[in-house]
Amino acid sequence: MGQETTKRKSKDSVFVKLFEDKRYVRRLYTELHPEDADISLDDIHVDTLHSFMLNTLYNDLGFVVKDRLVVLVEAQSQWCPNIPLRMLFYLSETYRRYLSETKQNEHSSRPVQLPQPELYVVYSGNREVPAEISFAKAFFGGNAPLDVQVKVLNRVDETICGEYIGYCHVYDEQRSIYHDSHECARRTVDICMQRGYLSEFLTDHQVEVITMMEELFDEEWQRQQYDLSEKEYNLKLGRAEGLAQGIKKGMAQGMAQGRTEGQMEKQAEIASNMLRLGLFSKENIALATGFPIEKINELAASLTSANANA
Repeated sequence: MGQETTKRKSKDSVFVKLFEDKRYVRRLYTELHPEDADISLDDIHVDTLHSFMLNTLYNDLGFVVKDRLVVLVEAQSQWCPNIPLRMLFYLSETYRRYLSETKQNEHSSRPVQLPQPELYVVYSGNREVPAEISFAKAFFGGNAPLDVQVKVLNRVDETICGEYIGYCHVYDEQRSIYHDSHECARRTVDICMQRGYLSEFLTDHQVEVITMMEELFDEEWQRQQYDLSEKEYNLKLGRAEGLAQGIKKGMAQGMAQGRTEGQMEKQAEIASNMLRLGLFSKENIALATGFPIEKINELAASLTSANANA
């Protein structure tokens, strides 16, 4: 199973399922804007970007309120520093679709009417993160001709996003305890309902949620096993390559040493022949062969000894 497919299925889980229900979208909006508590379900138009092909745009939640506010939300369990850039993509695509739906044209001689944006990331991980992240600051040190600000929601509290973060923490805790996907999912749901995390949603969708968590658990386990097997394979491959390189290096060194020894034997033979002729001084023989004078003296002594014993 490809990694992108696994990521996409993971995103199509509890967060996405939760906000398929406009009641929870309305609750999210009124918690962000308590001054606008009389908003109705009909005032909210969900416009989440869905992808039917890999590597195309999708986000977790997008909605427009009374054609005056567009809210885009991304859920993250692992912190991603590129969220401001991704939000810029989401906003651009959402505005493009909005202009098409409202029959407006960006090439018009009059300014188009756009809903004001609000951008959020719901982070359920454990690292320290800022309350807000900026596109201009994140990528250009604050010096850029455009910017988007993304507010970070990462606290467990009584809001709908806070309850979702609490659910994520419980799931991570149970995943570290249980190695059985069904038991992990069942315990997660039980504890969340006891603590009041998404209790109404979990009551209404308990079977679906447990099934989704089991699939996610199994996918993560399979991905971990795949990663382990890849590491083991790469380690073995590295050892084999290292052994092959060592053998190759040893052979090269042996061949070089053999060539050197062969050359020295040839030069010694030449020096011995020159000594036998008696036509050259030892200094000239050393100069011709590259041997030190001590080596020439040794060869001369060996020849004298051999002649004496002949």
